[in-house]
Amino acid sequence: MSSQQVTQYLSDVLPTYSGTFPPQLVSYVSSLYSLSIQKIPSLPNRADIARYHLCAYLGALRCQQRFSLPDPSPQKIPVQPKLLNKLLQDLEEKVTPAIRSPSNTPTKQRILNSPSPQKGSAPKISSPLKKLQSLKNDKTPEKAFDMESPFNPTKKPSDTESPFTTPSKRKLDKDVTTPEQNASPKTPKTSKSVTASPSTPRYIRQLTIADIVSFANNFYIPAQVTPQLVESFMAQRHKFLKKNEWLLACGLVHAAYVRINSKLLERTIGKKTELQDQLFQYQKGGLMKLNMVMWINIIEESVKSEPWIIDLELKYVHNNWSAEDTSKTREIEGKLGKGYEILEQFGSMMNPSNMFDKPSQEEYYQRWTARVIDELG
Repeated sequence: MSSQQVTQYLSDVLPTYSGTFPPQLVSYVSSLYSLSIQKIPSLPNRADIARYHLCAYLGALRCQQRFSLPDPSPQKIPVQPKLLNKLLQDLEEKVTPAIRSPSNTPTKQRILNSPSPQKGSAPKISSPLKKLQSLKNDKTPEKAFDMESPFNPTKKPSDTESPFTTPSKRKLDKDVTTPEQNASPKTPKTSKSVTASPSTPRYIRQLTIADIVSFANNFYIPAQVTPQLVESFMAQRHKFLKKNEWLLACGLVHAAYVRINSKLLERTIGKKTELQDQLFQYQKGGLMKLNMVMWINIIEESVKSEPWIIDLELKYVHNNWSAEDTSKTREIEGKLGKGYEILEQFGSMMNPSNMFDKPSQEEYYQRWTARVIDELG
């Protein structure tokens, strides 16, 4: 993206700004745009046309205080207002942490109180033996212990005297204290939160059930399929202790989605690649796309013999689901209620093969007989 294009998009999101934009801001927005293509190749809801304006908006927002910019305006961003916050959030989470904001050119720290070498201050005694003899003949022996020597522990050079003392070395020198100093009580320092630490990982490697359900809902997995997907995940998550559990979650969601939407994937060209892009976008484990696609294929081969996957193939892929099966399923659901299969997994004895008579069942039978009589009459 050329600087002229960046300037045009910055003018769209900063309509009240007068004057030329700082070169650091233009370079920063251009870097955001290039990195966003690498991190998020395809934006959801066909929002790729707004990628330029979104990067310009984020760049102006992050550099607002540094360059005294006005508040950016989202009015000229060509995307629906209800989708704007989600797109900005995705870009800010995946793109902006990987690039530093523009800063001023660092200046070298000047070394203070460092004496410049002078010709007259050169030592007159060059031989070590003569130097020891002069110290022996000196009337003030205290000078022998006050000499600046690396072997003399009684005198430590100050921070400003040595130009080779780095800030990290000074910090280590301050941390290493004598036992007498450690014995004195100190005021406890308030530790920073874990989220504020720069070494905190930005990605989640271990998932909870809520994370899996939320991830599956992004792809509109049916509610009766999600519990089976979660159960399969919990049974196989131990295989990914040394890897990333997002690999298993992406593989299971992909296996369910390609069977539920098999007709859509067959009719539309490039829909499977778009599904992989969306899986890569919604995962929060910091996966590499090629690695994710490889594990999707591995998990596809490993779960294709599971009962719930076979049921999805019979129902959605092979259309081996007759009207009688649908009627029978609705009848059982009417008798036992929605979610009976989940209660059955928890050990409930109320299942289609073992149902007891109770008042609700009698009421259901009366309604059913009345409906049949009306249809026959």
